[in-house]
Amino acid sequence: MESKNFTRGTQLIELGRYKEAIPFLQNAIAEEPDNWEGKYHLAICFFDTGEYTKASKLTDGLLHDMPNESSVFFLKAQIALHQDRDKEAMEFVNEAISIYPYSADYFGFKSGLLLNIKNYEEGLKFANEGLRIDAKNAYCLNMRAQILTKLDRVDEANETVEDILYDNPEDSYSHANVGWVELENGNNKKALEHFKEALQFDPNFEYAREGMSTALKSKNFFYRWYLKYSFWIAKQSSKNQWAFIIGLYLVYRVSFKVLDANDMTYLAIPLMLAYLLFALGGWIMEPLSNTILNFDKYGKYLLSKNAKTSGFVFGLLLVSGLLSIATFYLLHIDYTLVLGVTFICALLPLPRAFLLDSKKARMISISYGLIIILIGIIGPLFIDIYTVVITVFVIMMAYTWIGNFIEKQ
Repeated sequence: MESKNFTRGTQLIELGRYKEAIPFLQNAIAEEPDNWEGKYHLAICFFDTGEYTKASKLTDGLLHDMPNESSVFFLKAQIALHQDRDKEAMEFVNEAISIYPYSADYFGFKSGLLLNIKNYEEGLKFANEGLRIDAKNAYCLNMRAQILTKLDRVDEANETVEDILYDNPEDSYSHANVGWVELENGNNKKALEHFKEALQFDPNFEYAREGMSTALKSKNFFYRWYLKYSFWIAKQSSKNQWAFIIGLYLVYRVSFKVLDANDMTYLAIPLMLAYLLFALGGWIMEPLSNTILNFDKYGKYLLSKNAKTSGFVFGLLLVSGLLSIATFYLLHIDYTLVLGVTFICALLPLPRAFLLDSKKARMISISYGLIIILIGIIGPLFIDIYTVVITVFVIMMAYTWIGNFIEKQ
């Protein structure tokens, strides 16, 4: 006779109430310690509630009892992906496919892994293989649309988008994914419509909320062009990305020398700031976009309290920096140049600090930014202005190297 606890637990899983299902499944296992299905469903619940360590431990035990169960290898692949262990995720899904090569979901998942490492042609092959097994598989269709967009095969991507929405008209993930595809293709209005649809079906769907936020930010001219650049550079291989960045730096250096040779050094600082804003855009674009959304009558409601604070701090520093530099050019007060460079340099650590999850990392980044500002304000009282400018600039550049370490605290 099937356990009432197990029955109730599986019913709650079908309703998507994973957290509530956990105690029922735990009771079912206590009643019957060899209940393999109970343990498998409990592992799914732990996975869907973000308890990846517990889920991983359970799946290890399941494979000890049944080492050729493809569904467990697939679950282990999903767990590994959420723990940023992409290589292991690929090994697990390959094992699942080798055991049971008839699941479209397995091929769709592998296609997504290949998309993540920019192996687009191979990813498309696996998405198509999954669709040969199940022509209406939403996962494979979504992967196919994303990869075709990355490959600039827009017409085929649009056809796949139509198939996705025809087969899954009320699926929040499909609408959100189509929204991102439309956004990458520059169709901002269509993207907003799909994100809106996704949020109507699931108001707490973070993937759709992020998409809606990005689409609203792209109404701003500068952010829209930066977003185009971000999509473009993201499609390039690591080798091509470095080639572009190095080439950009060489153009900057040549331009700097040309200005110097033609007695136009007064343009050197704006050129330096423009280059830094472009080269370091990945560090400042999220706080900048939060600043934009703070002044959008709808967009501000998509921001968390910390995101709003990040936006306000960024806006304050940017305006202060630009006004100080403008004052320097108008009144030729050297101290205002120091302040301008200081506020611009503080744009990296301070606004970003409020977006960090870890309290320790947040406090370190805030302290780092305040040190830059303190040096810029007080430094000219004790040492020459040139040294202060170089110091705050070097401290800011150092943050681009140690920032990732700080954010992991």
